[in-house]
Amino acid sequence: MRPSFFLALTFAVTLALAPRPLAAKPSTWTDLSGATFRADPTEILGPFALFNTSEISGRRVLLRSLGPDECRRFFRESAARPPAAAQWGQAKGRITGDLLGNVMRVTEQKLVPVDLTGRPEPDVIVLLFGSYNDGESWGMVRSFVPTYQRIQQVYPGRCEAVFFGVRDKADEHQSIATQTYMPWLVTDFSAQRGMDHINRFAPAEGILMMAISRDGVPLASSRAENVEAIKQFIDALSDVLRAIDPANPATWRERQHYLDAVRPEQFAHAHAAPLLIGSPLRGDGLRQRGVTRVKARLDVGPDGHATAATVEPEGGVTPAMTAPLADALRKGTLFSPAIEQGQPVAGPYDYVYDTPPPSAAKPADIAWLRGDGRIEIAIGSWLVLRPIPVPAAVFSSVDHVDANGVTVFTAVSVSQEKVSRSSQMNAFNSDFFTDPAAVLPAEGDGQVVDEARLKWERVKSEDGYVNMQTGANQDYCVGYAWAELDSPQALDGWLGIGSDDGLKIWLNGKLVHDRWVRRDSRIDDDIVPLHLEAGKNRLLIKIQNATGEWSFISRLRVKAPPAPKS
Repeated sequence: MRPSFFLALTFAVTLALAPRPLAAKPSTWTDLSGATFRADPTEILGPFALFNTSEISGRRVLLRSLGPDECRRFFRESAARPPAAAQWGQAKGRITGDLLGNVMRVTEQKLVPVDLTGRPEPDVIVLLFGSYNDGESWGMVRSFVPTYQRIQQVYPGRCEAVFFGVRDKADEHQSIATQTYMPWLVTDFSAQRGMDHINRFAPAEGILMMAISRDGVPLASSRAENVEAIKQFIDALSDVLRAIDPANPATWRERQHYLDAVRPEQFAHAHAAPLLIGSPLRGDGLRQRGVTRVKARLDVGPDGHATAATVEPEGGVTPAMTAPLADALRKGTLFSPAIEQGQPVAGPYDYVYDTPPPSAAKPADIAWLRGDGRIEIAIGSWLVLRPIPVPAAVFSSVDHVDANGVTVFTAVSVSQEKVSRSSQMNAFNSDFFTDPAAVLPAEGDGQVVDEARLKWERVKSEDGYVNMQTGANQDYCVGYAWAELDSPQALDGWLGIGSDDGLKIWLNGKLVHDRWVRRDSRIDDDIVPLHLEAGKNRLLIKIQNATGEWSFISRLRVKAPPAPKS
């Protein structure tokens, strides 16, 4: 099961580097469990209070684990730190400030300077420390690309990644960036020495992936020495971004606890209107009903709950919608109440919600990053049928099953001509099994394909990775991988899968994914929605190889089953 930030009240990140003390003497803090720690408060990030415990280590603490007095002390002691800027060009965070004027981007196989003016200052920076001469760096970069692109779609402006070269020369720094087509920012190599805060985290050897707050508190890190370590970092980063998403209702109470503690002190001699923490309205539902704007007057009680709501009939809101919308706002919004001379009081709130344009992100990508699939189902091995050559020929269907139970396909003539793009696609689109649901192989079962006798072999999956190559030259071929798994009940799930190259997936005989592509196997390249039936479920995957490596990497996650009714 994926770890959740709700499973522990505190989370600390300490790097395997020699810690240096903070410039200022850290103070002692106590959470509601009675645990104490020494740290320097920095900022509030979503449901977390962030602390530096040294120049290269940090701690994040759920806000409700701090008592009201500690919340107020955090507010006072962190007040001198620079707040998040509306634009990155004005950023004064330790990490985001280091990058101003010092980053580039790959454009037409060249590194060109990037102007950060007008872009929002991100809450989280992913620092990728790597080297041209370190083979693991190339794997780290390629593996992270799908996750980075998914994050930009789901959480635009909230997270940015930066490649920082270590133990490189300037031309090597440029080469690894351009040869891997890095989609994120790349440091200006000549400016790296001047990046004082980032340099503290650069490893003396090896590589490092780190998620860090804009002001320098580490949130997750990994040495990225293997596929499993990279996956763990990706999952930890996804959990952080999910937690700090303002639309995540699971974190609203954390923020309300902190605001209710500090706002009476902040406005001890003044008035403050109610502050909206979370709203139940979502763009998808409103767009389906033709609503472009919801405008309402809410009465907010001293406990932060709306006691009444009046919705205006404008922005596409019909008279029939006003009562349901008012009821949703009254029940689903959460506030920190109005403050009058240091005391929480009832007060009005003018609510306006402009329906955003549709998200560019696919629903499956949103669900994957949001952690809807909390339970991971390991597939330890697959039955694999390989290699089936695909030169310029059209594969046909099954001819017959012989007396020994061997499936024989209609023979086709194989030419020695150069394999064309069209013939590769033809082979990819031609499936040997007329009924994928009837594919029920056992280890060692034989099949004849194009006059070649093949067997279903069992191949172990190492961290989800399956190598389809057997050592011989297996360019221009396809293969199949089959696995069976049991589900105690019907469950919705998602398969994160990368392939080298083209990919088709059938679940219980139904084609659920079809993508002809040339690429490397990368973690979670495609997110495929699945619906598992109660009992046996059978996955059949077709992988096509053009040239070179031939493999796929996958992991299956499902929603937790609903709790039984008492």
